[in-house]
Amino acid sequence: MAELARKGAKSAKKSQGAVIKEAIFTGVSYMIPVIVGGGVLQGIAKAMGGYDIAQQAAELAYTQFTFAMVLNAIGAAIMNLSVPIIGAYSAYAIAEKPGLAPGFAVGFISVTTQTGFLGALVGGILAGYLVNWMKDLMKKAPKDLQSVFPILLIPVCATLIVCLAMWYVIGVPIAWFMGALTTFLTGLEGGSRFIFGAAIGAMMSIDQGGPIGKATALFTNGLNADGVFGPTASKMCGGMQNPIGICIAMLLGGKKKFAENERQTIVSGLILGCCYIQEYVIPFLVKDPIRVLVCCMCGGAVSGGLAMTFGLESMATHGGVFVVPLMTASADAPFAGPVMFLLCWLAGALVTGVSYALVKAPISATETDTGNPILDNLV
Repeated sequence: MAELARKGAKSAKKSQGAVIKEAIFTGVSYMIPVIVGGGVLQGIAKAMGGYDIAQQAAELAYTQFTFAMVLNAIGAAIMNLSVPIIGAYSAYAIAEKPGLAPGFAVGFISVTTQTGFLGALVGGILAGYLVNWMKDLMKKAPKDLQSVFPILLIPVCATLIVCLAMWYVIGVPIAWFMGALTTFLTGLEGGSRFIFGAAIGAMMSIDQGGPIGKATALFTNGLNADGVFGPTASKMCGGMQNPIGICIAMLLGGKKKFAENERQTIVSGLILGCCYIQEYVIPFLVKDPIRVLVCCMCGGAVSGGLAMTFGLESMATHGGVFVVPLMTASADAPFAGPVMFLLCWLAGALVTGVSYALVKAPISATETDTGNPILDNLV
């Protein structure tokens, strides 16, 4: 109880906007490992047994499953937890442990009512605030009744109230919105698909892992949890091209446009880009913000737009080149998913690299380089 009191006192010092923001990012941060684990296992299963592995397994008893079907079943079971985990840990960020039960419950109800990750986030935040209100109410109750609150009243009443609210009230418009959004995304064709993917790729290239990139990742990861995997591929393609593009620019610009200690980081930059670590670009962004920003956004738009156009899908939300073999592409794509991803990734990186090498101003003879301290922490 003392721990909960300290948490409540700490949260009271924050603005409500900061509390909600922390709750959202907490929920998503706990969800990501679940999606990565489940998505990678399902991707491996599809690579082994075909893209329709789930349909094949549906016709068999579980004792007749092949190894690929077992992997797919494990991955699917893990993925089914992703939305409830968002609700649980969004509530946990606000109300600590008492928020977990109603948060998990409203997360499962979000799956049932088809409100998805957005419903789980809203429900989890509502559960957190409701639990905190009940904890405040507990302090005003007679001492003989205070022990009943954490054992009985909070888990039962908070769970019931927030789940009923999701089922009958707030879940209705959220379910409509999520259904409309899913229909819109799955129905995109031609130029519309390119524009949507380009927007994701460009936004991933603005602040290189900062708030805008995190907000974009939050959106695509949420769609991934709801079974829409195309935006995730555009996100990864648009983000991973940035470090590679900067390295290409240094190779093309040479010593006339880049200092020696910058060019010495090319190998590290290529490795970091393959590992989907965008922060490598930040020193260059700080040093030459306008040119780097514009060139990276153009490259990100090309990568993300092409990825969406060719129907690339990634069930894994992170993992860099290690999850590329698990990617799929639409039937009308000229190559298989992994090859298409590499081509889209390279296309964006070339746009970033060539354009920045052209527009980058030559370094002066007296220019002093501030070094690349971020790389010291990453490599």
